[in-house]
Amino acid sequence: MNVSLENVKAFELFFKRNYHLSCLVALRYVKSPEVAEDIVQETFLYLWQKRAELKITRNLKSYLLNAVKNRSINYLQRERQFDELTDSGFLVSFDEESEAQHAEDELAVQIASSIEFLPSQCKKIFLLAYQDNLTYSEIATTLSLSKNTVKTQMGIAYKILRTQLKSFVFSLFYFFNLKKC
Repeated sequence: MNVSLENVKAFELFFKRNYHLSCLVALRYVKSPEVAEDIVQETFLYLWQKRAELKITRNLKSYLLNAVKNRSINYLQRERQFDELTDSGFLVSFDEESEAQHAEDELAVQIASSIEFLPSQCKKIFLLAYQDNLTYSEIATTLSLSKNTVKTQMGIAYKILRTQLKSFVFSLFYFFNLKKC
């Protein structure tokens, strides 16, 4: 979906459709909902303020998710630097992310993106299980559903996610096998 950064209404709709997903991506890294929301809001603000200068040649949603991921990583590095500076009196340099960690991060972004393809009730149930760590019984009680309905919806969610992530996982497998050669 190509969204014009110049059109206010289109950008507002883009914001509403991608805010939650962006927060999930940031939360994967920073582990604090408040910090994740700040990072996402800063990213959207940056996109809006720099809209005339940005030349996005690919999907805006992909650009957004990568920007959120990078800002989250930068936040963590700044926090670590501050902690190390105060703990030891000097700044310690950071090693680059390993390829395996990068692949894991990319998979997390892909999972977050794939969750958006779930039907609304299925998505709600999946997020309660995945994000809030609720059991099927707890989800059933929370949403006033039967436990079997929750099981069925989770089955649907896993089937859709497997389909959505199949090509991505295959690409990772192919990439790491090439690296071994």
